Amino acid sequence: MKRNILVVDDEESIREIIKEFLETLGYNVVEAADGEEAIRACSKTKFHLVITDIRMPKMNGLKLLKNLKTYMPELPIILMTGYQPSKAQEESLSAKADGYLLKPFSLNSLRQAILKIFKTL
Repeated sequence: MKRNILVVDDEESIREIIKEFLETLGYNVVEAADGEEAIRACSKTKFHLVITDIRMPKMNGLKLLKNLKTYMPELPIILMTGYQPSKAQEESLSAKADGYLLKPFSLNSLRQAILKIFKTL
């Protein structure tokens, strides 16, 4: 069975790169441009993983994380950001999220983060 991954980022080019890469690894990928779109997608499809940017319009990644973990606490979520957080913020984000990537990251780093999550399921 193929695993479903939701990629959430307001930058279409980033979503496309991640989607194409994950599809080459054999995953089904759905895209969303913000947290609100992501919530709608989650109401229609069962996802095995969500990969989301933090800074987005409408609903940011942190609100999305909180919302999804409230209703689907078992759903793994990887946060991505292009902004360097403080060490305390990074530790806080890491405690709530299942993975954390600082942009720009390599596709291999993304692959490793996904494999780590799926090995623990």
